[in-house]
Amino acid sequence: MAEAQSSNAAPGADKPVKLESLDIFKAIDPTTVEQIARKAQTRNLDKGELLFNVGDVSDALYVIADGRVRIWAVSAAGAEVTLNVLTNGAVFGEIGMLDGDVRTAGASAMLRTRLTSIARRTFYEALDRDPQLVRNVIDLLCRRLRWTSARMEDATLRQAPQRLARIIGHLARDHGKATPKGIEIALKLTQSEMAQWTAMSREGLNKLLNRWAEERILTQDRGGLIVHDLERIDDIAEFGE
Repeated sequence: MAEAQSSNAAPGADKPVKLESLDIFKAIDPTTVEQIARKAQTRNLDKGELLFNVGDVSDALYVIADGRVRIWAVSAAGAEVTLNVLTNGAVFGEIGMLDGDVRTAGASAMLRTRLTSIARRTFYEALDRDPQLVRNVIDLLCRRLRWTSARMEDATLRQAPQRLARIIGHLARDHGKATPKGIEIALKLTQSEMAQWTAMSREGLNKLLNRWAEERILTQDRGGLIVHDLERIDDIAEFGE
């Protein structure tokens, strides 16, 4: 079992990333995974710490071992716009790592976060050895392209309630836990973070969440959300209110 090695943590302090459990490394030769793991490095970020900025040199692929990372860009008006929020097991930074161009988005830790970093040279050595890894990378890039297209559609064609419903539906499915009260979203975001992600004002977001709470679509609970009617959320995401 190939596990990324930590270069700056006490032995046994944290569980290492099992690279073969990630889609990008599935079904590749175990020797290749071991070689990647031996050269991988661990990086720890404090809450709010910047990993990379827009325009920085791209030199590595990252995997979140533990924590949460916000991917963001800067609007024409100079405001930060959240593009995605990533949690444990997420892979990111692959496009800049592959083409060697500068970063087109920034990445910051939303919590204390531990990352596994795989350098470009290490990754390209593995690509040269293993055709399955090449196919996995193609699959990943296709998913990224579909995701980017969906985000552009949200930004240009969908109204605020649709954008918020789509994000809540995503959170419910990817970070939700079924409880007697409904689907409890384990990923807790502040209203400011949610507003950035949905390109809404905090006041507009709060007003919409309160209205949906009155309609028993969801409940705001201790900084998190419990979804009572996911079907209704999906309807709003698709057709609007």
